[in-house]
Amino acid sequence: MTFGFRAFAALSMTLFAGSYAAYSAYAASPAATNAVNARKANYKEIGGAFKTINDEIKTGAPDKNTVRPLADVIARRSALQLKFFPRGSGPESGLKTRAKAEIWKDNATFTKLQNDMVGAANQLAAAAAKGDVAAMTSARNALGGTCKSCHDRFRVPG
Repeated sequence: MTFGFRAFAALSMTLFAGSYAAYSAYAASPAATNAVNARKANYKEIGGAFKTINDEIKTGAPDKNTVRPLADVIARRSALQLKFFPRGSGPESGLKTRAKAEIWKDNATFTKLQNDMVGAANQLAAAAAKGDVAAMTSARNALGGTCKSCHDRFRVPG
């Protein structure tokens, strides 16, 4: 009976320890959870605004009243984005994120690309404020290229 109790106790402790380890691997910190949720929401807004601007530019006669506020949204939101990538909010957090670990391994390059996005977004907002279609097209292309280069390097496809 003593052996059976010890075996049961050992098995119970092993299962508890395994369950706790599995739980803690997926129980991300509130700060990481907030950062991942914020960056996803922010990028979703940026992407939606960019798509609408792109569609407007493709018409050949974009509606300035549509493009101008959306370009401002992209400029404002892109300036916030870096703060949504604190250490611990990558794949190691256990959260669903497409951010690669390389963001934190090569943070200088990631930061440069994020700052390039901010510059391109500001150029797009300036061109939209002037209503200059050629400048909007050029800035849209620059912004799209900056986004693509960052996604290619630091984002899991999907």
